[in-house]
Amino acid sequence: MTDRKPPLLVVEDSDEDFEAIERVILSLGIAEVVRAKTGDQGLALLRTSDLRGRAVVVLLDLNMPGSDGREVLREIKADAALCLIPVIVFTTSSNPNDIEACYRSGANSYHLKPLELHSFETRVTAIAKYWINHVVLLEKD
Repeated sequence: MTDRKPPLLVVEDSDEDFEAIERVILSLGIAEVVRAKTGDQGLALLRTSDLRGRAVVVLLDLNMPGSDGREVLREIKADAALCLIPVIVFTTSSNPNDIEACYRSGANSYHLKPLELHSFETRVTAIAKYWINHVVLLEKD
């Protein structure tokens, strides 16, 4: 085990949403925040960057240009080197088909983004505290 803060990979194309997420996480001081603006960039970071082999949590938006969050989730969970990484879907989609598809593809949890800023920040705080402070994450050699 290491004393380094675990990285939270935020795969999010919205600058406003990312800035709110980053502000909350940094204020909590519990994780390193890494951003991918596209699904393809998120997959590349997991496969080739210094995130590879570290205990990491992915906070994943669904609706993005290029490889959307649904595709990214399927690829992460189908890759033997990545499949144990917790993937938390954080999206505006309340479509029951999206929710079911994400859980069938291996999402660890599914959260709706609140529209109001305070509620948004409260939700991010709850997600981060649970996945970073309370869950034991797998560190790979």
